[in-house]
Amino acid sequence: MDQLKKQAQTPISQQIKEFILEEIESGTLAVGDKVPSEAQLATKFSASRMTVNRAVKELTVEGRLNRVQGLGTFVAEYKPLAPLIEIRSIAQDIALRGGVHSCVPIDISEGMIGDDEAERLGLPLRARVYQLQAVHKCDGVPIQLENRVVNPAFSPDFLEQDFSKATASDYLLKNVNFTEVEHKVDAIRPTAEMSRLLEIGESDPCLRLVRRTWSGNRLITYVQLVHPGESFRLGGRFQGPGIAREIA
Repeated sequence: MDQLKKQAQTPISQQIKEFILEEIESGTLAVGDKVPSEAQLATKFSASRMTVNRAVKELTVEGRLNRVQGLGTFVAEYKPLAPLIEIRSIAQDIALRGGVHSCVPIDISEGMIGDDEAERLGLPLRARVYQLQAVHKCDGVPIQLENRVVNPAFSPDFLEQDFSKATASDYLLKNVNFTEVEHKVDAIRPTAEMSRLLEIGESDPCLRLVRRTWSGNRLITYVQLVHPGESFRLGGRFQGPGIAREIA
């Protein structure tokens, strides 16, 4: 996809955020520098003040900017979010165990979510999303089934990636800033499809990790990660208030 086509498909508010972040990361704007005013950004991007305000507000929530009443908006000293359970890809987990990771993408496509799923994901009714299903293996043995939904507004190039070479988790962590993560873990009995893809019996217990990730109040991705119970452990080692590292 060429740059002009990519830009045309990216919401203006996201373009504004990317412009400001690029100015910061390139060193053009340093910590404490004043960023262009909302009026200047509105002119540059032919955008409404409301759109500009939303982009600036999201960067403020993400800790990249400070807004000072009556003075303007300034580059903040960025302190990355430290979630309760650290997000780490299955490839990293397998490498830490000394194993060899491989991934078999089953399906990667664009689709329309149903009304029930839209409500559960916090997305507009009949929203179009990117979907990925993949099986992750350790030394050739399936240990994780990934079913992921991605908001295209945050990752317009998602469908073009080769997820047999890099995991979706690693790609999103590298390319999308997030502000909030939710984890839920439960024990389930696998469906016939899960059993087939994970190469286990239909009565074998599984652990399911459900993760939702947001930027501000907008969902970036929702993923269900299903693991054979015998090959997956979840734990944490706390290092001070509110900090834990996932051990999987």
